[in-house]
Amino acid sequence: MPGVIHADFNEQNVIIRRDPETADVTMGVIDFGDSERAPYVFELAIAIVYSMSQTSQTQDALDACGHMVAGYLSRRQRALTRAERAALWPCVAARFAQSLTMGEYTYTIDPTNDYVLTSAKRGWTLLRLIWRETSRDQLETGLDTVLASYGYTI
Repeated sequence: MPGVIHADFNEQNVIIRRDPETADVTMGVIDFGDSERAPYVFELAIAIVYSMSQTSQTQDALDACGHMVAGYLSRRQRALTRAERAALWPCVAARFAQSLTMGEYTYTIDPTNDYVLTSAKRGWTLLRLIWRETSRDQLETGLDTVLASYGYTI
């Protein structure tokens, strides 16, 4: 299902402010420069890439995917379609490849811009994990296991 997506939803585009007196939390999203009309599964895949990238070495990055999908589903009015589910892992891999390639290219143009290498810290390892080292069945089973812990069955 298509709609308007942010297309770069990551931890660096979220601002969180906590009022020290009331402990109220305000959150905002910035940087809408990549927004476009696209399938919502693209937005989910982008968020998954960045959530996987933020996991520590002791956390399972593949589990992060399941937690992100569960959060996404908690705000949707319907489950993922069969087509969205089939497209999810290829979209995650494609976003890793896009982010990593663009970062490397941009760095060759401006080696003083370390920000563009942010995704590379764990990105190449995670791309290999989901594209070469883990079978599609293992990816789906792991995702289903995490989703089941939230009461979702797909």
